[in-house]
Amino acid sequence: MAASSRAKLFSLVRWALAALAVGWAGKQLHAAWNTATLPAFTGSPLAVAAALFVTWAALLGLATVSWAGVLAAKLGSGHPLGWLWLRWFRLWFQSYVYRYIPGKVVLAAERARLGARLGIPPATGVLLVVWESGLLVAGAAVFGVVGILLRPPADEGLVSPGLAMVAAGVALAGCLAFPVVLKLVAARFPALGRKVPGLLLEVPVPAQLGLVFGNAICWLLLGLSFALTARLFAGAESVDLGSLVVWFVASYVLGQVSSVTPAGLGVREAVLVAALSNLAPAPLVLAWSVAARVMQSIAEFTLLGSSLFVTIPDAPPDEAAPPR
Repeated sequence: MAASSRAKLFSLVRWALAALAVGWAGKQLHAAWNTATLPAFTGSPLAVAAALFVTWAALLGLATVSWAGVLAAKLGSGHPLGWLWLRWFRLWFQSYVYRYIPGKVVLAAERARLGARLGIPPATGVLLVVWESGLLVAGAAVFGVVGILLRPPADEGLVSPGLAMVAAGVALAGCLAFPVVLKLVAARFPALGRKVPGLLLEVPVPAQLGLVFGNAICWLLLGLSFALTARLFAGAESVDLGSLVVWFVASYVLGQVSSVTPAGLGVREAVLVAALSNLAPAPLVLAWSVAARVMQSIAEFTLLGSSLFVTIPDAPPDEAAPPR
């Protein structure tokens, strides 16, 4: 099969998988919306706009922290700083839609494919996905520990503050150790390093801590977007904002790390219902969760649509054809 034919086939497969992921997610959201007992809508147009704006800010923040990680790892050289952010914005959102396919394999493959066009070796692109996932969990764990210590859960037996601190420490240590482990592997197996270019990922510890803090801020925005969306409906005004924010972050993390369901569908809702059971009826919490998913999907797909106007070069700057 000619190279051009293979490229067309792979392109068709990618678009088919994207359509399948989006269609499946839409079907699940539609089913959840129809089965949820929706409370009365009490939000104003301004409140809806505020919830959507915060959701946009959270997703843009995650993409920007990812871009900052690329800079910290000294990748993507040859691109002007602003253009690299725009191109990474396109890469991040175009691959993000594949999270609805379990395992993140397709997401990592798309990141590696587009990253190669920015001068990032495919192996490094895959490692970035693994490392960034750890940074996300570490950021959420740090935020969660602070939130749980400041705002004890209604059911104090649900999560132990001590256990949360241990989990945060493990997640943080794992992120910081990841580049060191890669370096040891490359030194122990030099043939592997030669066979897989880009196996190393060197990021200073202060930079990694900054990325964890950046992710914690993004988690705060995601939790706030859930709280603002919930308060568009009757019944949420009786639940304090801190509980809505903290427990949404906890539910989101458990959904993200779960490989059982795409994008944590079902896991997030179950955790929220359990955590907020003493503060609001289960059907009400489930309705808030479904509404928040719809809000996030709207924000995600509008940002994805905007990102498609940004072009990514077919080859890195140093491989581009010279001018004639």
